[in-house]
Amino acid sequence: MMTSGWLRGLAVLSLLFLASSAGGAGTGAEAVPDCHDAQPAEASTGWRVSPAPSAGEVNPDRKKHSDRFPNVRLLTQNEEPVRFYEDLVKDRIVIVNFMYAECENICLPIAQNLGKVHERLGERMGEDILILSLTIDSDVDDPAALREYIRRNGGEKEGWVYLTGDYDDIDRVRRALGVYDLDPVIDADKTEHSGLITFGNDRTDQWAALPALMNSDEIVETVLRITRDAPPRRGTGSS
Repeated sequence: MMTSGWLRGLAVLSLLFLASSAGGAGTGAEAVPDCHDAQPAEASTGWRVSPAPSAGEVNPDRKKHSDRFPNVRLLTQNEEPVRFYEDLVKDRIVIVNFMYAECENICLPIAQNLGKVHERLGERMGEDILILSLTIDSDVDDPAALREYIRRNGGEKEGWVYLTGDYDDIDRVRRALGVYDLDPVIDADKTEHSGLITFGNDRTDQWAALPALMNSDEIVETVLRITRDAPPRRGTGSS
């Protein structure tokens, strides 16, 4: 059963993503160092996450929200080593949720709802849009457990990446995204984890959050509206 935890999480996200990107302080979220210079992940001979297409303009002098995102190493469901920011978020639109394979309350309906979102987004999935599902029970959810979870929920889908890794690394990502409860007792209970999705466009630095069980059509409409690439500034496009 969903609790008021996701409401508190939404408040944290509002503070995180609506704060002035010039300052970056005083957001109410814990400070997370910029880890984008982390060492690259080891090469993989399996499925690869393709580089994101380049689009839109970002002021190089302006700090981005994603500067807070730790570039930790994670493993996909297919055991591919990836870096959270460099390989998954950079220059893309991403929809992020947190789950665990043995979740018996909101995870299944959220997965089903995200499946509808995936279907609506069509050919853009795997191109410039990814869904990232990170386990909060990584000590149990190894890639094999994630593959079994995916099998139980309709099979793999293009552009939907399930991720596991070191618990502390995933927790850093979760906190950088603001998806944590202000009550540490509730936050430590995985059965009370947030029923939110976080989404954004790294190219345009537009980020927001929604209840994950919101109507899937409304999720898609909101994601596409908020994350659309800005048109070229007057005088910079072709005539």
